[in-house]
Amino acid sequence: MRTPKPAILLVTALLAGCGSFAPEPHDGAPFRNRMETREDADFRVSTAALSGEESRRFLGVDLETKGVRPIWVEIENRSDRSAWYFPIGTDPAYFAPYEVAYMFQRWWRWDRNHAIAEHLLQGAMPLEVPAWGTARGFVYTHDGQGTGYVRIQILDDDKVREFRFVSQVPGERWDFQKVKFDALYPKSQVRDLDFPSLLTELEKLPCCAADEKGRPLADPLNLVIVGARREVAFPLVQRGWNLTEPFDAQSAWKSVKAFLLGSAYRTSPVSPLYLFGRPQDAALQKPRNDIDRRNHLRVWLAPFTLQGRPVWVGQVSRDIGVRFTIHSWYLTTHKIDPDIDEDRDYLLQDLVMTGYLSKVAFVPGVGAAPRDAPRHNLTGDPYFTDGQRLLLIMDSKPRNIDEIQLLIR
Repeated sequence: MRTPKPAILLVTALLAGCGSFAPEPHDGAPFRNRMETREDADFRVSTAALSGEESRRFLGVDLETKGVRPIWVEIENRSDRSAWYFPIGTDPAYFAPYEVAYMFQRWWRWDRNHAIAEHLLQGAMPLEVPAWGTARGFVYTHDGQGTGYVRIQILDDDKVREFRFVSQVPGERWDFQKVKFDALYPKSQVRDLDFPSLLTELEKLPCCAADEKGRPLADPLNLVIVGARREVAFPLVQRGWNLTEPFDAQSAWKSVKAFLLGSAYRTSPVSPLYLFGRPQDAALQKPRNDIDRRNHLRVWLAPFTLQGRPVWVGQVSRDIGVRFTIHSWYLTTHKIDPDIDEDRDYLLQDLVMTGYLSKVAFVPGVGAAPRDAPRHNLTGDPYFTDGQRLLLIMDSKPRNIDEIQLLIR
């Protein structure tokens, strides 16, 4: 008697889920050679973000398909008092070990289910770091949200210590990786400015980013940020801004599929615009519930500094939908919110909430465009603005909101 086809499919599915669970032992050794380490007088902290292949090898499950990024953390306590690690500082919505294990539960394999849960629980980073001891283990974070930018917070004697890391993940592709920041300008050509000279220089900038032919008709340059790369990137990642993939055929096709399916694409590319003769050095985005809507910003490193600190000229806007267009080879583009100032002010609120914003100024430069006489960007979208650029000066140490200085309005 021939076995019914549905029964064959069911047996095949059951057997497919019966693979052995045999993660490789590690204790951090396989990725220790690329760990980044920070330390002070009392703590030595090291981290490494695992790739999808490493997750499958050492955790035994495919976390990449579930949007989970494991971070290996080691904290050495060199003091005579216990301390506490706060994983919520690494990811405000981090996954618990049992939560991750349950993603791989199969009702017909209770032994395997138990083995996965035990393995993830035993390998999890403990909260307490004992005096003169070391705590190590995995923290389960969201994939794509600032992958590689890791923040470790330790509560020690009623104060919070913070350590920041940039951990490279093998095999990942991000737009900023193509840029050799230290080689963008000869050091002899980078001018160091005081604040009045900076304002003069900002007024000389074009109103808008340009297209590849150099026509300054794209979205307005409404943002300037002063700070080192980590001082700029970490607060943004902390507030949910994501890195972006390079703008190429692979990411464009993923964007088209997400558009057609109405799905999310947290790291979708941002199309190139030009300033200082080159496309943006980096782009970040804060996605909404699908690919149609997101906040996004582009930044370019300027050929001048403010009292020795890097200056980034930027463009920030809000995408409110996706539409077809003849202006791009892949026939789709985002439609921007015509109220350009709204997203500029949204970013200000975002960075105020991080505590790492030191000084704020609104300076001339973009040029006003009233609502009844808007300008248009390269793809024909209208926008209006009060004409001001937002200048943000970051700090490496947090401060209260009432300590932020408003320099010019």
